[in-house]
Amino acid sequence: MEDKKQDTFRIKRETHQVSQQVKDNLKAYNQMKKKVIEAIGDEELNIPQIAEKLNISKSDTLYYVMSLLKFGVVQAAGIDDMDEYYFYKLKK
Repeated sequence: MEDKKQDTFRIKRETHQVSQQVKDNLKAYNQMKKKVIEAIGDEELNIPQIAEKLNISKSDTLYYVMSLLKFGVVQAAGIDDMDEYYFYKLKK
């Protein structure tokens, strides 16, 4: 049974083609993810601070930070004095 599964996966890998647009989107996402991680570094930053450092919109910054939060790369480190924004830091 395992051999049949492995053959199925092998055939799928060899025959299934991913569009160039999907490859380009993944490449752009990974580049931006790396920039966000570098921007946070050892600091605790909120969304507006990260957006300012990267010179991108707050909504785009929120998307990337939330995806990093979902996959356990960053974690919430507290909330600001006005209770408006969470601070995020890299997970150790």
